[in-house]
Amino acid sequence: MKLFVSTLAAAVFGLSALNTADAQQNQPACSSVYTRPELLSLTPAQWTNTRNVLSAMQRDGWFGWFAYLHNQWFSQIHGNSQFFPFHRRFVHDWESVGRRYSGSFVQPYWDEMRDYRVPAASQVLTSNWVGGNGQGANRCVTNGNQGGWTMSFPSNHCFSRNFGNNGNPTSWYSPEYIQSFIQRDTTMAQFRPDIEYSLHGVVHINIGGDMLQGYSPNDWIFMLHHTNIDRLWWQWQLNNRMWTMDGPNFDNSAISLNTNIAYYNQPIRSVMQLGYGSMCYQYASNPIRRRALDSGLENALINSLPKDVLSAWFPDTAKKPAIVALRPPPPLASAAPGVSSGSGMPYPAKLTQQWIQMHKYNKADVDKVESDARKFVDAMNKAGYRSPV
Repeated sequence: MKLFVSTLAAAVFGLSALNTADAQQNQPACSSVYTRPELLSLTPAQWTNTRNVLSAMQRDGWFGWFAYLHNQWFSQIHGNSQFFPFHRRFVHDWESVGRRYSGSFVQPYWDEMRDYRVPAASQVLTSNWVGGNGQGANRCVTNGNQGGWTMSFPSNHCFSRNFGNNGNPTSWYSPEYIQSFIQRDTTMAQFRPDIEYSLHGVVHINIGGDMLQGYSPNDWIFMLHHTNIDRLWWQWQLNNRMWTMDGPNFDNSAISLNTNIAYYNQPIRSVMQLGYGSMCYQYASNPIRRRALDSGLENALINSLPKDVLSAWFPDTAKKPAIVALRPPPPLASAAPGVSSGSGMPYPAKLTQQWIQMHKYNKADVDKVESDARKFVDAMNKAGYRSPV
């Protein structure tokens, strides 16, 4: 298996060669840029093409290769500042393989925050899209684009999911709370744990099955999830933090833009700026040269929160004048029938002890993030805030 995947990787990426242009901060602008869309915005034709590409990648062993690579480097790419740059490069490499099968293939993202209240009710987790929970003793997934698949790594097994909370995952993190991170955090040493110990972890845990393992790229939700995590990092970067890279490396040395990305023989600076070097993509919600916050969400924050609460949790938004919404935001495509968006904000799920130990996280750091989340929810509910999501 190792010889097979190593040969594949060398053939496709030429990983031993250092791209000197990428070693400089001011990399050349891409001649063209493609856009990563939200999954549910794909047309039927685009989704058919995506499914065909994924099936071909499974047939040729690429799911097994990426699962292997992630598992091998697991301890070096979690719990430190390698987290964002490694996964940006990792997803980009995955996408590059897919584009060899079809030039129109683009890796979408799943905006999981839109489904945070009742995750199991998301349209994404239905047979028309990525499928739902696993069934039977082995939790084998029988529907969706990976339904009935046999995964090759670490050994042949049915593709599995095991949703948390007995099949009904507890609420995830709201878009408001994630936006609060994006506005409040000024260093990577703050932003990385705030994302890794919140949204990142609870999605992995509550999807379960293959997603709960070091070889989580067996589940395409991994790519949807980490593309969204990358999108959030890009939003944070656009907030005057384009070249911010600090905090610890996996060996506890100080990380910098010149530090090589774990596994890759390229410096972190080579993946920092979208639209430059080899990072020739952008996000539908965040074009390369424009910082944006969803207008419906921003309107709700400005018009319904007291000034002190707004300033404490959304310092950038607090500086903006009040906005009069001309019309309410459109209904969300992934909203489930009968699920209200007007009730109070629920507490988000917590990381499990198993997950904390698996990643060797400092529990005090995890507790700090989770305590902050509960204080946020309390502040929003005390203010009578009603989310448009």
